[in-house]
Amino acid sequence: HAQDVKLDDITSSERNKNIIQKLRDGDSEFTSLYILDDDRNGEDDEFIVLEGDDLGWLGYFIGESKTLKLLRLSCNPPPPIGLLEGICRNRSIQSLEVKNEIADTTFLHLTPFFSNNKNLTSFTLGCDGMGSDLCAQYFLVALVKCDSLTHLCFEGGADGCQFGDDAFNNILRVLHSQSELERLSLNAHYTVGEGYATLSNTLRLGGMGKLRVLDLIYSDVDDEGLQSMVAGISHCRSFVELNLPSNNQITVTGLRTLSGFFQSESCRLESLGLGGVVMDDEGAIVLATGLATYKPLKHLDISGNDIGDEGIAALVSGLTIAANTSLETLRLSRNPFTIAGIRSLSTLIQSERSCLKLLDLGSIRNGDNEEVAVILANALTNNTSLMNLGLGYDISEARGVTFSKLLCDTSSINNIYSSNHTLEVIGDIEYDRETTNDEVLKYLVLNRNTRCLNPIDRGLVPMCKILIHHPDLTDMKPFYK
Repeated sequence: HAQDVKLDDITSSERNKNIIQKLRDGDSEFTSLYILDDDRNGEDDEFIVLEGDDLGWLGYFIGESKTLKLLRLSCNPPPPIGLLEGICRNRSIQSLEVKNEIADTTFLHLTPFFSNNKNLTSFTLGCDGMGSDLCAQYFLVALVKCDSLTHLCFEGGADGCQFGDDAFNNILRVLHSQSELERLSLNAHYTVGEGYATLSNTLRLGGMGKLRVLDLIYSDVDDEGLQSMVAGISHCRSFVELNLPSNNQITVTGLRTLSGFFQSESCRLESLGLGGVVMDDEGAIVLATGLATYKPLKHLDISGNDIGDEGIAALVSGLTIAANTSLETLRLSRNPFTIAGIRSLSTLIQSERSCLKLLDLGSIRNGDNEEVAVILANALTNNTSLMNLGLGYDISEARGVTFSKLLCDTSSINNIYSSNHTLEVIGDIEYDRETTNDEVLKYLVLNRNTRCLNPIDRGLVPMCKILIHHPDLTDMKPFYK
């Protein structure tokens, strides 16, 4: 009987024993399980497979669990049949990640899981050591059996997709049956143009009618592949996000395809990721032409390209011409623009119609000086939307005075009231490093914390700043009429 099994006899460590104990006891707080072959983070939900672990019993308790939501298999050699059979009995798992070496018959044994678990909404398949095309055929059968997925992710390894081209194209064809799919990720898959044409045809024929997001990250997308993708997603009414970072085979020709898409009535994109495609000023100018007539875009990532001052000026002009009132995120880090590009961007920040909440500039070439701080501070004086400003360097004491005055000009009560009370983060956004300048940081934290306490009444922020510097003030009514 399962309750009588001595856990010390079927596990190799105290942590593994505790994991099976939680599964057996139906611990409602134990919702994630990572089955690994090495200790990644030392977390309590990581089952590290060593000699002495009975994976058949682990599979049994996974099958009995009614609280487990996420399961990741990332261990070698391929999981034994006993573990797979246990997983197949589970009905609570919502997200399954298979990132380990798998045998040809792994998905043959997992097929009942895909067909019987109607709670499964997310599946990720890592492609290192995928085995033969026979493995792909069994996976194809399993995928056809599943009709509840909303997110499907293929992650290629160092050598790209391990499926053959024909097998992978067949997998793309059966995506037509995934009527609930909202996000498809084909990451590090070095497929040929035929693969993108197959996916495009699936979309054009009405497959994946609910698809909202397509990730093609580091996938050797070239101009022809991009043209195929645009032709397909133009038929998908729900499609809003396209991510193409690190596809450096895309040239100006491909960007013209995107620019033309922006000018078409079928375009509904709200987010576009083009980081690291190595577009230069010419590419930025082409992209800006499309953006000049397109207003719905909310998020644009063109970081890590080769965009200089001319390209930045064109993008700002395009966004300004469009009177773009939707753009909330603009990522420009790792581009070689200088202080001239900052001057162009300042007009976008100053626009009364600007909705920018995050602007990531990164390290500005020849711009690590007081003049950059002054230009940005002047542009942000009356801005009431920008909350995150990304700079690839910390704020020096001299620049700190400028930003501190922007956030709280203590020269008078009126000037405190008229300061910027919206900005909450200044720092290296890409690496999640906030400024260490204490004077600036205290006002950023005040802006942030006061908004969290009361996100509706923004008048509380200037009130707090005024009281900090004028604690004896008793009447603020003149400021809040």
